[in-house]
Amino acid sequence: MTELNIWLLSGTGLFAGLTGSMLGIGGGFFIVPILTLVMHLPIKIAIGSSLVAIVANASLAASRYTRTQLTNIKLGLLLCSTTVPGAIIGGLLGEIFSPAILSTFFGLVLIYVAYTMMASQDTSSQKQSYWDNPITTTSADTQDIARYYDKATAKFVGYRINRIPQGLGGSFFAGLLSSLLGIGGGVVQVPVMNIIMTVPIKAAIGTSTFIMAITTAVGALVYYYHGYIHPFVVAPLLLGILPGALIGTTLTERIGTTILRRAFGVLLFITAILMFLKAANLI
Repeated sequence: MTELNIWLLSGTGLFAGLTGSMLGIGGGFFIVPILTLVMHLPIKIAIGSSLVAIVANASLAASRYTRTQLTNIKLGLLLCSTTVPGAIIGGLLGEIFSPAILSTFFGLVLIYVAYTMMASQDTSSQKQSYWDNPITTTSADTQDIARYYDKATAKFVGYRINRIPQGLGGSFFAGLLSSLLGIGGGVVQVPVMNIIMTVPIKAAIGTSTFIMAITTAVGALVYYYHGYIHPFVVAPLLLGILPGALIGTTLTERIGTTILRRAFGVLLFITAILMFLKAANLI
């Protein structure tokens, strides 16, 4: 392993940790292309290394988001009940459906979701309550309401979780596509929580990170069992991804929700383009 490769791996991990923790997507969308297209590693080694990196990224980010109450643990565990089966079924269906058709369809869906997230205000804004001092609120006011402290506005944000059945269905879809297309489930999971369940974007990101810490650990164990995880690839990735995760979580807490929504929309557009290129066998 040359010095150039070590620096490239660490830099890849740093960027993946930063964007992955900040947007709740893990970072695999960036790690796998770099390892395969730039470093010419076999795809299975790239995916296995990416999963280990995402586990570290998501675990570190989720621990911080949990302390700041951005992670809704109950919601995360609830959505895992459909995300995990969706991922399993997606893996089984991957040999049946044409990847080109799936990539094209999903690219179109991503463009629509990206436009929705970038052009509109936070869909959960009308469901939120802002308190300067939450201790003064009555139990009736806070019944079934989750809350977190938003450093960007210096206020506590309370929100209700809506349309749970639709959210569970969307979460199943997220797990399904994650296995079918090899993308991070957070690309779908965050819009599902934000648009369908009216969860504020910051809470959706924190909860998505928590979900990924659980789901990717299972996949990483499978790849480790088959011998696709190599320390000389994973170690430099982790050297970059851990400080990246710390920076990303700090940025998420301090920047405005509109910026986060637009940044996520841009990411979805980029992912959609990659899906179209993949469908055309250009990458």
